[in-house]
Amino acid sequence: MQESIGTGAMGVVWRARDELLGRTVALKQLLIRPGLTDEQADRVRARAMREARISARIQHRNAVSMYDVVEHDGDPCLVMEHLASRSLSAVLTERGPLPPREVAGIGAQVAGALAAAHAVGVVHRDVKPGNILIGDNGSVKLTDFGISRAQDDGTVTHSGLSAGTPAYLAPEIAKGEEPGYPADVFSLGATLYHAVEGAPPFGTDANPLRLLHAVSSGKVTPPSRAGELSGALTKLLRVEPTERPSMAQTAALLETLPAETQVPVPAAWPVPPPAAAAAAPVAPAPAVGPSTMNFPAPAAPARPPRSGPNRRILVIAAVLLLVAAGVIAVLLTREKDAGTATAASTPSSAAAPPPPQTTSAQPTTTAPTPVAGKIDWAEAGRLVIAYYNSHSDQAKRWSMLSSRAQSQVGGQQAFISCTAQFTDVSARNAYGVTPNADGSVTVPVDVTHKTATGGSAEKRSLVVTRENGQLVIDADTGSAPCGIPPKSYG
Repeated sequence: MQESIGTGAMGVVWRARDELLGRTVALKQLLIRPGLTDEQADRVRARAMREARISARIQHRNAVSMYDVVEHDGDPCLVMEHLASRSLSAVLTERGPLPPREVAGIGAQVAGALAAAHAVGVVHRDVKPGNILIGDNGSVKLTDFGISRAQDDGTVTHSGLSAGTPAYLAPEIAKGEEPGYPADVFSLGATLYHAVEGAPPFGTDANPLRLLHAVSSGKVTPPSRAGELSGALTKLLRVEPTERPSMAQTAALLETLPAETQVPVPAAWPVPPPAAAAAAPVAPAPAVGPSTMNFPAPAAPARPPRSGPNRRILVIAAVLLLVAAGVIAVLLTREKDAGTATAASTPSSAAAPPPPQTTSAQPTTTAPTPVAGKIDWAEAGRLVIAYYNSHSDQAKRWSMLSSRAQSQVGGQQAFISCTAQFTDVSARNAYGVTPNADGSVTVPVDVTHKTATGGSAEKRSLVVTRENGQLVIDADTGSAPCGIPPKSYG
């Protein structure tokens, strides 16, 4: 064992080395607290074994894998996949509320892992920021199935007042009901709410009983920062379990958010004309879900009268405007037809070639070429990390660039000569990926460049696209060293 990387109620997690297979693993060592009776100690050991069996059922790229169980001093030790990472809880402490699209990306990956768990009959029961790992390579993984319950498991967890963390519990669990699949959906919604709003939906009361009472009421404070994520949160945080989407539907919902944030406008609200909207922007209204969500609905302003002189005047004016527009359109059409007829009737001994076109006379706008195939954000993050961490293999780094990027750096030798000025290059924290209009993605990453005289650390953003079926680095959105061409994506 090399170092402690976490502690919990059941024991301590170590970063360890699997000497047989030559890999780094996470070793969860069970610690039996002094003072427990033999029966209580056996129950703790049984719980650890249950976690191992349940975790072994779940095979998904966004769930921490269970490798093996070994014994130490008569107690089980769980051997698990190791991921260089920080918990989402630590990320939120450092950065505060995250952008809605970043939160949606994290949520979609966690929902995928939970959907795989539900498919094999496992309820996690403790979905929260502390149990979501954000890898240095951009990957997202769900961990800690310590209090999970398989639907075919007859044992019951004895862990105190309730199963799970109160701030993220579903209302039905706070009322004493057994947790089912919809409870995980609510807990994921509460976790994403915290990530985008900065606090859990029921607050952070230090008194667990008072917090449980608030949870049982189901009265969620409407989100104010969630933007395009508000609608999804509304569905996940519905009070009635039967009204929540399944976890598979949740994953699909989070993967297909609209490209831009749009302020929801209830049908009863009058929509101002564009000029008025530009002159006096209206603050976005909170998304309103079903009545069971208990979000306060905004009061609808008084509607204009349906009849009367003012309405008749407006109708007449609108009709006159339409008639005038029609007359103008007819006149313009006739003028165009007349000009065409005159040109056609002009005698000519030979057909004159069309005048040459100049590119400077009429600039055109070309839409970006769509990227073939959806780009997995975690895979894009891993590519960016690998690009910087392969400094010792410049030929490999060169192969990671797109043909467009290679054509603009002056050739492979120029690229290698430039990068040779650095004695070492490394990168970490490739998460917070955002999609671009052409299907590529922009990956922010912390990069450290070292030279013989010192070093520098900075945040860079690389654009990853797909070329010939492979992910490649297409551009740097800023002023990049060693020739990766900058390119702006809106």
